[in-house]
Amino acid sequence: MSLLNQSFITWINQPLLNLGNINDGPWHLYKIEQNYRNLVEGKGNLVNPVTIVHPSSFRESLIRESRLFEYQVSNPLQLADEFRTERWNVLCEYVNRYQELDLITQYQVIALLSSLCLYEAVLDYVPDISDSEIHNNNILAKLAFAKTISKLMLRRDAGGKENVEELEKIAHHAPLGSVTCFNACAELLALSAKVFGDFQATEHWSGEFCKALSHLKPSLTTFQQKRLTSVYHRAAIFIPFLQGDKEAVVQEMDLCQSLAEELMGESQNEIEQKFAHENLSTVFESRVKEALWVGDVDLAEHRAKKNVAMEPLYARYHLQLGEVLIKLGKFEEASQVYRRAARIGPPGTAIAWFMAGQCHEQLGEIEVACDCYLASVEKDQLAISAVEKLNELGQSLGNFALVNWSELYLIELQEEQKRYIQQTKTFYKPGISSALKAAGSVIS
Repeated sequence: MSLLNQSFITWINQPLLNLGNINDGPWHLYKIEQNYRNLVEGKGNLVNPVTIVHPSSFRESLIRESRLFEYQVSNPLQLADEFRTERWNVLCEYVNRYQELDLITQYQVIALLSSLCLYEAVLDYVPDISDSEIHNNNILAKLAFAKTISKLMLRRDAGGKENVEELEKIAHHAPLGSVTCFNACAELLALSAKVFGDFQATEHWSGEFCKALSHLKPSLTTFQQKRLTSVYHRAAIFIPFLQGDKEAVVQEMDLCQSLAEELMGESQNEIEQKFAHENLSTVFESRVKEALWVGDVDLAEHRAKKNVAMEPLYARYHLQLGEVLIKLGKFEEASQVYRRAARIGPPGTAIAWFMAGQCHEQLGEIEVACDCYLASVEKDQLAISAVEKLNELGQSLGNFALVNWSELYLIELQEEQKRYIQQTKTFYKPGISSALKAAGSVIS
C-alpha cells in the first residue's frame, strides 16, 4: 500500500506531496493541478483560477503531522525515485532543463513549484531581475514577483525593508496595464495596513492599486473586470478600517460581495467557474472578520457556515467557524467543528485539537479534553499550551504519570522556545502571511 493512502489527510493532499491526482481534496489543490496542466500542455497558458497562497510551513506541517519525512524536500529533484509519481518525474525533467527553457515555460515551472510550497527552489532558479527587465518584459516581471512572494512565504525578513523595497520596485516598474503591477500594489496595500498599521502608506498604495486596476481594465473581459473590481473593494476596506469607520467598511464589503455573487451566475466555462468560486469564498472569509469587528456575532456565524458549506474540505474555514461558535457560547457545536477541522487538516491541525480540548473543558468533559490536548501534542511536538493544559488537568484527575511527564516536557519545551526566539526575533516580523491572505493575491 502506498504511504500516502494510509492516512485520510495524506490521501486528500497527495498533489502537494507527489503531484498525485486530486481525490476530492481541498479547493486549493486545484491550483497545483492547473499549474501542472499549464506546464505540460505547452500552450503558453499562464492563467490559474485558484490564487490562494500558503506559507512554506503549510507543506512542512503536513509532512510533520503525517511523519512522512521522505517527502521533506526543498527541490523536486531531492525526492527519492521510489516516492515519485510519473507526473513528479515530468516536473523533474523540466527542472533539469530549466536554463534551456523559454521564459514562459520557466514561469510555468516556477508557478508549479510555488503551488507545491517549494519556495527555496524558486529562489534558487529565479535570478535577480533588473528594473528595466521588469518594465520591458511581462514574464520577467511575473518571475520577479514570484521570487518576492517566495521570500515572504519562507518568512525571510518578512515585512522587512528588503521585501517591501522589492515589491515597490515591481509596483513602480511593471507596466501599469499588467496583472503583476496590480498584484504588487495589492500586497503593499495589505502590508501597510495589516502589518505596519501605517495609514499614510495605506492611503498611498490604495491610490496606486486603484490606478493599476483602471489601466488594467481595458485589456480584460467583462468577467475579469468584475472579478478584479471585487478584489479591489475587498482591499479598499483597509482605509476605513484603520479609521474605525464601520459603516464604510460594510458598504465596501457589500459591494464586493455583490460583484462576487454576480460572477457566480455569469461564469461561462470551467476556468471562470473556479475563479468565481474562489473569489466568493474569500469574500465570505473577509465578511466573517468584518461581522466580528462590527460586533454582529450571529451574522458572523451565518457567513462562516455558508463558507464551510462552500469549502467543506478546507480546514481554515472550519477553524474560523469554531472561533465564532465559541464567542456565541456554543461549545458543543464548536467542539464538533474543531474535530472536523482536525480530521481534514492542515493547516492548523494541532490548533484544532487544542481548541476542541478547550470546548470539552467548558462542557466539563475533562477526560475528553485530555485526549484532545494529547492529540494536539501528537501533531505538534512544540505545542506548549497543550502540554500546560495536560499538566493542569493531570493534577485535577490525579493522573500523576501525566503530571510528571508534562512537567519534564515543559522544561524541555521552554528551553527550545528560548532558542527559537533568540534565532528568529530579528529574522522576521510575525503576521506577514495573514496580511498577504487579507488582500488576496490574484496571480495569474
